[in-house]
Amino acid sequence: MRHCLAYAVAVSVLSAALATGSPAPASAVARFDPLSASDTVALLADCSRVTPNGRDYAEMHDLDLCGVQDTPEDRPLPTEAVGGEECGSLTLTTTGRGAGLVAVEWRVASRTGPILGMELDLTVSGRAGDTVHHFATAVGSPLASDGVVVPAGVGNARVTLSGTVETFTTTCTVASASARTFVR
Repeated sequence: MRHCLAYAVAVSVLSAALATGSPAPASAVARFDPLSASDTVALLADCSRVTPNGRDYAEMHDLDLCGVQDTPEDRPLPTEAVGGEECGSLTLTTTGRGAGLVAVEWRVASRTGPILGMELDLTVSGRAGDTVHHFATAVGSPLASDGVVVPAGVGNARVTLSGTVETFTTTCTVASASARTFVR
């Protein structure tokens, strides 16, 4: 009987709050990161690492990268643009899964020719601790994607991805991508 009375009181208080439009007290509102998150960052070209073959490729494909189109072939490319010119993008997507697991997917798109290889470091920080995964792969296409499922523990998890992408034209640095996800 006592439980029925307590339930009836709780329902009346909730009904009254909803009817009057009163918000719930701040202490009663739980805040969680979303179950899925995404971050897209630029790949930044290292103009000092444009190879002669890469320069020819950029000229042939009319790529406006590191001053290739404006610099005569007998002169070196300007290197002051190191890290400032975009050569593609990376999208990081995280999804909280059950049992304390977070699914991580990434997609790399190159604007400077085929991706010859990638060196990426993935860090997952969660209740289960920090884990670091290193991925090194050869691709041969302007698009690349991969993914992994990592134990993070139940609660909020932060995932970061950084590294380099070697394209046919130059080396591109991944501006660090980061996403926070709630893991069930």
